Amino acid sequence: MANTPVIKKIKSWAIPMFGNSHCAPYGVLVVSDGETTKECRTQENPCHTYITFKRKRYIVVNSGQLYFPRLHIEPI
Repeated sequence: MANTPVIKKIKSWAIPMFGNSHCAPYGVLVVSDGETTKECRTQENPCHTYITFKRKRYIVVNSGQLYFPRLHIEPI
């Protein structure tokens, strides 16, 4: 059985400004579970920001600040 995935690298992270269709910060994350490494684009719905890794959704949680994020993921 595979381990819980972790974020290895934040490839890009953007904070939405005027004229943008996003309502929460978004970006591209490099995620790995020890076996597989994949670039995951964040997606958002009204409740939270999430990624899809190996056909499962994980919530992206920022425990830092808006401009200095410390991201981790949790299963839904």
